[in-house]
Amino acid sequence: MRGGETYRQPCPGRIFEDLGVGFSIGCFGGSIFYFLKGAIYAPRWKRFMGGLTHVRNRAPLIGGSFAMWGGCFSTIDCLMIYYRQTDDPWNAIVSGFLTGGILQFRSGPQAAFKNALIGGIMLTLIEGVTVAITQYSMRMQ
Repeated sequence: MRGGETYRQPCPGRIFEDLGVGFSIGCFGGSIFYFLKGAIYAPRWKRFMGGLTHVRNRAPLIGGSFAMWGGCFSTIDCLMIYYRQTDDPWNAIVSGFLTGGILQFRSGPQAAFKNALIGGIMLTLIEGVTVAITQYSMRMQ
C-alpha cells in the first residue's frame, strides 16, 4: 500500500464499522465531557465519584447518538455509491445533508431542513479540505 491511501471496507461491512466507530468516539468524547461536568457540579469531597456517576449515566447516550449518525451516514453513502456507480465527494455531501434531515425529522420539517443544511455545509467543508489537501500533496510528489 502506498502512502496516503486508506483502506475502507466494501459497503455492507462499512455500515457496521461506522456504527462501532461512531459509538466508540461518542463514548470516549462523552466520557471526558461528562466526567468534567459531573466533577464540577458534585459536592467538594465527592468530585471523583460525581464525575464517574455522570459518565456512567450519560456517555452511552452520546455514544448511541454518534453511532446513529455514523450508521445513517454510511447507509446513505453506500446507497449513493450503488445508484451512482461512483465514489466521489458528492456522495458524502448528499449523505451529510440527508443524514442531518433524517435524524431531526421528528422535530418537524423546519428543524429537519435546518439540520440538513448544517450537515450538508459541514460535509462540503470537510470534502473541500480533503480535495485541496489531496491536490496539494499530488503536486508535491
